[in-house]
Amino acid sequence: MDIQEHGVCVDKKNKRVKCNYCGKEVQGYRRLKSHLGGAGGDVTYCDQVTSNVREAFQSMVMKQMLSSSAKAKAKRVRKRGRIEISSSKSGSPEEGTTTTSVEAKSSLVSNTVEYSTGFSEMMSVAGGEIWLNIPGSREALKEVEDHVKKVKDSWAITGCSILLDAWVDQKGHDLVTFLADSPAGPVYLKSFDVSDIKSNVNALISLVDGLVDEVGVSKVVQIVACSASGWVGELGEAYSGNEKGVFWSVSVSHCFELMLLKIEELGSYDHIVEAVNMITDYANNNPLVLKLVRDQDRSHGLDTDVSSEFEFFMPYLTVESIFRAKDELAAMFASSDWNKEEEDITISNLVNDSSLWEAVERVLKCSSPLIHGLLGFSAASNQHVGNIYETMDVIKESIAREFNNKESCYLPLWDVIDEVWNKHLHSPLHAAGYYLNPATFYSDDFHLDSEVAVGLISSLVHIVKDRDIQVKIATQLDIYRVGEDCFSEASQADQITEISPAEWWAKRSSQHPELQSFAIKILSQTCEGASRYKLNRSVAEKLLLTRGMSHCEKQHLEELAFVHYNLHLQKLQINKLK
Repeated sequence: MDIQEHGVCVDKKNKRVKCNYCGKEVQGYRRLKSHLGGAGGDVTYCDQVTSNVREAFQSMVMKQMLSSSAKAKAKRVRKRGRIEISSSKSGSPEEGTTTTSVEAKSSLVSNTVEYSTGFSEMMSVAGGEIWLNIPGSREALKEVEDHVKKVKDSWAITGCSILLDAWVDQKGHDLVTFLADSPAGPVYLKSFDVSDIKSNVNALISLVDGLVDEVGVSKVVQIVACSASGWVGELGEAYSGNEKGVFWSVSVSHCFELMLLKIEELGSYDHIVEAVNMITDYANNNPLVLKLVRDQDRSHGLDTDVSSEFEFFMPYLTVESIFRAKDELAAMFASSDWNKEEEDITISNLVNDSSLWEAVERVLKCSSPLIHGLLGFSAASNQHVGNIYETMDVIKESIAREFNNKESCYLPLWDVIDEVWNKHLHSPLHAAGYYLNPATFYSDDFHLDSEVAVGLISSLVHIVKDRDIQVKIATQLDIYRVGEDCFSEASQADQITEISPAEWWAKRSSQHPELQSFAIKILSQTCEGASRYKLNRSVAEKLLLTRGMSHCEKQHLEELAFVHYNLHLQKLQINKLK
């Protein structure tokens, strides 16, 4: 099968190739094979390719991988949008999926050592078999179990969000890992191989329902998925309005990526990308020029070092970087001190092309409000549901201002944003969070429309089952609305920024315990998915795909995965609180 029939070269010089199925750009046809085959490399896998094409390229990639030696994990320097940035992808699939039980346990122990000095590995050979003896493993497991129990105990007050992380491994297995997220920190729950049931929505619903029952129906407020397509998307559509009363939403970063992709479809940006890439490559090869661009980034507060879940932003941030520095670049080329060789003249002509910058400015008017809105929202203290509603309104208003409030210019963009918002992102929780966040509710910009009112009522009915308590909360909401009793201080404050909304309710509203409990449970939920935790998927792959295990060996692998993931998540939580 000819790979060139399944992608088109959009940048010959830099070997950029666009997938014919989903439109994603990758570096070269080799990575396109991995993208289409769902195997190998650290490239995002295509979720729109047909099964026969995926299987063909999957087989091709696996043969190539088997002929080369496995590479150790290392910090890679990758070009994102042609600006060189150092990154490490701890959450990307790694080589080797189907292993023996001994190999899997050995690998998992090695991975766990990264996080726990209490783990050490000893290998001995007896009777022709290799056994693992791990001194202190029971103690380490007990410590992790105690930590997880403390987190789970907090769910009675805050509730939790179940985060779903799904992917396709190198051999085409559909795998999924579930985390639980709450203010006390994230914890690992379970991993599953859903290859055999991915086409059976009822079986998938049963799997999720079983997990919700295990956590506790009264404690699970929502599920946040990693995608809106494939079996995850079908499950989300079927799960909405379920009997469990659990809300379903898609990760905010993935939804913003969908918005940007749909905005791209409104106009052709290929010539802009090609021109900016040429300028960026030139800058990367000229230290003085690169310094000029980065100095402009800093002066405009533009941060091009973003987390891996926001990689799709990088081409736009690169365009913005070059745009900010265009005047300085033009002045540099106009200087008599500059040696004007052939390449310099080519770039100088681009820099002085006013039509190029007009086109770039149109792109930035569409993309910048979305990108910086999400980056601001995704700051550690802002990812809760109480902020997303206001964030979306601010983004839409910013886009309108960029086009001087000309409806013919901004309304098509609003339509794109609303389509993704209504279909994948929006949940009644967001409306309730907007209402119950005192920083937004008591501001002059607060707007109570039917969507907010319905969302608040829907959240109340789903989360609070007792009718008598529902009535008490409704009465207390009237007091909150007029800013009386303990709410008077909040209603008079210009802003409430020193603590999160959930913490504010916990500290300031004990006079109204029923409403306090309801508000804390709403405002403790996140809008972001599992991607930000950068889980090492190979751990789950070894757990799920290792063959020939006894029941005891299977249990031991599950314990090792449990320890590995939760130590990783605990370390991230500790770093976050520093």
